[in-house]
Amino acid sequence: MQPDLSVVFSSHGGELRSYLQRRLGDGHIASDLVQDTFLNVLERPETSIQDIRAYLYAIARNLLINHRKQEARRRTETCAPEALAEMAADQPSPEEVADSRLQLERIHALVRELPQRTQDIFALNRIDGLTHAQVARELRISESAVQKHLALAIAHMTHRLRAR
Repeated sequence: MQPDLSVVFSSHGGELRSYLQRRLGDGHIASDLVQDTFLNVLERPETSIQDIRAYLYAIARNLLINHRKQEARRRTETCAPEALAEMAADQPSPEEVADSRLQLERIHALVRELPQRTQDIFALNRIDGLTHAQVARELRISESAVQKHLALAIAHMTHRLRAR
């Protein structure tokens, strides 16, 4: 049997609104959800209700969950123009480009100080991306020789970079 909704509303409407307002922080939305809760009860007159208060809270909780999901879908985060200016650009700054060129020139100079064979091995491995085995096949030398030349190149470059 369906209870008299005006009595139920006057008995539970206020506490239901307080419950929703505490969770939402917005009295207007809480009032809307209370109305939706009672509309939900009205739309199901055939439902047998044992505990009307528990039933109202269950409906209100479900409406609250749905409301939060909808808000999350609708939400678009705004960003202040100042924050956009601080974001990293896709392209390096002119200073970064100049610094990278200087570093690259230093490395090229250090590589040119190496014996020609070591330069070739270093370029094939570190620039062209060949594995030790591929460099060995390409130059018809052992993998061990490739490793020794690379170790020599790295030790030389590390020593020269630390000395600066």
